[in-house]
Amino acid sequence: MSGLDKIIEKITGDCENICSGILADARKQCEKIASEAEEKGREISAEIEKKAASEGESIISMAKSVAVQSERQTILKAKVEAVGETLDKLLEALRALPAEEYFGAVLSLAERNCMPGKCTASLNSADAARMPSGFPEKLTAALAEKGAQCTFSSEPSDIGSGVFLDYGNIGIDCSFEAVIEENSDIYKEKISKIIF
Repeated sequence: MSGLDKIIEKITGDCENICSGILADARKQCEKIASEAEEKGREISAEIEKKAASEGESIISMAKSVAVQSERQTILKAKVEAVGETLDKLLEALRALPAEEYFGAVLSLAERNCMPGKCTASLNSADAARMPSGFPEKLTAALAEKGAQCTFSSEPSDIGSGVFLDYGNIGIDCSFEAVIEENSDIYKEKISKIIF
């Protein structure tokens, strides 16, 4: 099992714990809402039964429907938050990889996303500071195999992670944030299957 798999497994475990807590809180809130709705329904029913039995049934039905809808919304909100937190933790884990693994992943992202032509590659200032020696040469050599004539910029880019490839009028964001954003629907579906 690779370091990334271990990290993802740990994140998944942590997220399951977080999600369990969020879902438990959501269920408690739903029970409270349902309880309050039932109480309100009983009060309304007693009052309306004096006027008309059929009207009372209609209001009770509406109160239950509101409680069910509220419960669904609370649970859905908790699930969305849990998936978002999982993606945030995944990004944190990727950024915290040891330099060798991190820059190996950055190199892979650049290779997969580059295109032929002249470009300038740049890292953010934090990554530039921890970049292993020889990384610019590895990057330019790897991109040359894909037809890109790449130079490495000493000026930092404004991305959160990874590398930015500037082709002049086209920029390619090879960051973990961009990969997660681009594939967010796929990741959200997979995460949902794992934690729910």
